[in-house]
Amino acid sequence: MQKRTFSLVIAAGLACALMFAVSAPAQAGTVIVNTDSGGGTVDVLGTAAGADITNFNSSVTEINGSAVSIPLTLDTLHVVDTAGVITGTGTKTIGVSGNEAVLTFAITSGVVFGSHFNMDGVITGVVPPGTLTSGGNTYDFSHLFPGGLITLAIDKTGTDFTTIVNHAGTSALGSGFGVQQSQAVPEPASLALLTIGVTGFLAFRRVFKRTAAA
Repeated sequence: MQKRTFSLVIAAGLACALMFAVSAPAQAGTVIVNTDSGGGTVDVLGTAAGADITNFNSSVTEINGSAVSIPLTLDTLHVVDTAGVITGTGTKTIGVSGNEAVLTFAITSGVVFGSHFNMDGVITGVVPPGTLTSGGNTYDFSHLFPGGLITLAIDKTGTDFTTIVNHAGTSALGSGFGVQQSQAVPEPASLALLTIGVTGFLAFRRVFKRTAAA
């Protein structure tokens, strides 16, 4: 009986710990960034080995579903189209000098056609500390690496991007631009906590049934 009671207490404690961890708010004023999106306009310049995207007039307009207005720059975005296979690398800076989060990413796939130039990739790093302050909140981007995904989309009516990419000296000025990113998988600590909680809940049910049967 004592063994059953001890097991019941342990299981109940684990279940309570899970509920507390899930419901407890993040540190006041700190926002863990899981998703963000934004856009604006850019210039796309064709080179002999791909395309460079420059002259940004962009901003992040949403973080975790909440509206924001934070400057956005893709500092070094070079994209290559090799026989229809899109690859490339870039650096995304959110904020302004001295108060910015910097993320590096790699383009892993994409499509170039007509007025659309769409790319998908993965975040390859977040420059420590990966935080910036805006509107009274500190935005923490560190959880976007590893596992973060990034999507870029460029659109300009009347432009055929296949004639720009890999063609030196050609350009599409003032193209509409969108970028979004998300955390693709839960962080390891959250997974471990969830596993402990589920195990505790199942143990609680098992002990409860045995106690009731007795």
